[in-house]
Amino acid sequence: MATITNVPTRSERGIALIVVLLLMAVLSGLATGFAMNGQVETGMANNEVYYAGARAAAEAGINRATAAVRLEDDINLLKGQDDLVDNLNAAAAVNADNGDLGFLLTGASPYGLDPAGRYSYTVEVLDDDDPALYNGTALNAAQLLAMGAEGTAGVPDPFTDHNTRLILRATGFGPSNTTVTVARVLLTTIIPVPGSTVNPAILVDGDLTLDGNIHIEGIEGSVHANGNLTVSGTTADVSKNATASGTFTAPAGFDAGGAQGGDYANINIPPVSANDFAGIADFILHDNGTATLGDGTTACGAACGDWNFTDADGPGGNPGTWDIGGNSGPNGTFFVEGFASISGSPGTNANPLELTIIATASISITGSPNLAPDNVNNPQAVQFVTDGDLKIGGSGALESNNATVEGQIFVKEQIQMSGTPNFQGRIIVQNEPSVFNQITTNSISGTPTITYDGTLPGYVIPPTTNYTYNVTGWMES
Repeated sequence: MATITNVPTRSERGIALIVVLLLMAVLSGLATGFAMNGQVETGMANNEVYYAGARAAAEAGINRATAAVRLEDDINLLKGQDDLVDNLNAAAAVNADNGDLGFLLTGASPYGLDPAGRYSYTVEVLDDDDPALYNGTALNAAQLLAMGAEGTAGVPDPFTDHNTRLILRATGFGPSNTTVTVARVLLTTIIPVPGSTVNPAILVDGDLTLDGNIHIEGIEGSVHANGNLTVSGTTADVSKNATASGTFTAPAGFDAGGAQGGDYANINIPPVSANDFAGIADFILHDNGTATLGDGTTACGAACGDWNFTDADGPGGNPGTWDIGGNSGPNGTFFVEGFASISGSPGTNANPLELTIIATASISITGSPNLAPDNVNNPQAVQFVTDGDLKIGGSGALESNNATVEGQIFVKEQIQMSGTPNFQGRIIVQNEPSVFNQITTNSISGTPTITYDGTLPGYVIPPTTNYTYNVTGWMES
């Protein structure tokens, strides 16, 4: 009988362990891969969100800017609000606002879209040959030539719009330095507007407030401020125009007889200087208390007897004051070296005192004089000229009722008129920064009546240029 011998076999326990470890490695790799893929997908999703947000910001900017520039008609957008450009020096201060639309969009960029500040945008206007549009690379001569006038010399000129074609560009910003840029083309129509002449009764080169029961009457009974005009009196009456180059504010019931509102063109005002009128003076009241004829040497005598001199007028070494304090006064044109005042009530309504005052400092009228411009050697019918302020107050402070003469009042600094004065003529205020500090703002209040029929030469509205911006095309990067 055969004998069967048992042959020993190798243990299989180690094989199972290896298989388990391999399976665990595979599963771990799969889990890691899924996790990494999830992170990539999340990152891609976030990037899409950031891009969409930045693009929405850029579109918001381009749409807002488009609406603003369509309403703009007097600014060359490439030159900026100051309308100045220095082609030879790119770093010049006048170029800092070139293409900046902050004056239209209220405030400086970037403009935020959400409270957290995650999304914002900037907007700007660039010439179509500006290297900034092409990642800093200047166009070559052929490309410039294709743009028309831009390529005349084969050299880019980003400071001047030669072909009336600009680029309105908006850049949107999002998290993780996400940026999207969109742009549109601005086709510019340039319309030159010729100058004109106007002749208002009151013209101020700055802000003016009309407060009270004011009457501005006559054929040229208009008022204009090259700054802001505020009408706060509910009973104010302007027979013709009430306009401002800045803002115009008036009560709901106010209605001028002609045009009214803001954003009108500036009116040129020539400089006011007392010395320019010295040649028409009959008499000179010197700052040392002496009075002479117009030659500066011959004693004035009785003709200046109604004027009294005071050697001081407040701190700071101000010159003295010449004052008419009584109810009588001299006829003539007086050049006053220093302050001039009328605290009395010379002249009558039927027989106004023909008195012209030209002062190197301020003029103050606190009494109730009845005056008309001196009609001798005074072809411009000047009533007052002051290198300082003009302050008119009191009851019936100024009555100029000469029906054949319309006077002129020239003020270098500021004017303040109150009480119930009547004046026939026009008032011109240069509104220079205050030196004498009697008055710091321009205001007319009380119940004055200013009547002007336009018999004097007018003032010029200089030629301007109107711009119409047509928006077209769409570019994105």
